[in-house]
Amino acid sequence: MPPLETSLDGLIQFDGAINPGNSGGPLLDDRGEVVGIVLGVPKPDDNKTAVGIGFAVTIDNAASALGLPPD
Repeated sequence: MPPLETSLDGLIQFDGAINPGNSGGPLLDDRGEVVGIVLGVPKPDDNKTAVGIGFAVTIDNAASALGLPPD
């Protein structure tokens, strides 16, 4: 299958530990405040190992999708 050529905006890239099942969980800053919702980890070329980075949607974008005003 050819690589997916898609541009995504409004995401946070991070290098924290992510495991299967973490998608949908909170991404916290150093003060324990929720700054995003974990989407997943890219795994290129059908490898079973991830590339060491993860992505989360910003909490403001998530709130906006639900019709809530930003903080």
